Amino acid sequence: MFRLKWCCYCIGLRKGCIIIACLDFFINVTVATMGANYDYISRIEQAVAICHCIGCVFLSGGALLKSSVLLIFFLITSLTNYVILIAYVIYIFTDWVPEAAFIVPSVLVYTAIGIYFWLIVFSYNKIVTSDTVIVEV
Repeated sequence: MFRLKWCCYCIGLRKGCIIIACLDFFINVTVATMGANYDYISRIEQAVAICHCIGCVFLSGGALLKSSVLLIFFLITSLTNYVILIAYVIYIFTDWVPEAAFIVPSVLVYTAIGIYFWLIVFSYNKIVTSDTVIVEV
């Protein structure tokens, strides 16, 4: 699979993961508070955004401790978040509301940037897992 060596061509992957954790956390807190409408789909996205905020905390811990388990939790929550966001966009297209003119481009841009973030964390996870020393007895 495709792996990156740098975050934004100038920052190391470990520091990039910490920056991603902070950025993604604040974005998902915003999504969780803005998605506080009372329809069922918004509540699902709000719950997934809250879970992804926990994943962002785990990402910062995984980057600081070099723990692949914590990094994998972030990778799983981010993929779940992007799938739910794309499903939310499809739902908005079927039932168009005036707010969709802001929501749809924002979600698509965030998902595109999020895929790049996911690749950075995945690349760092591969480095962390390859650094482990296995002693055979």
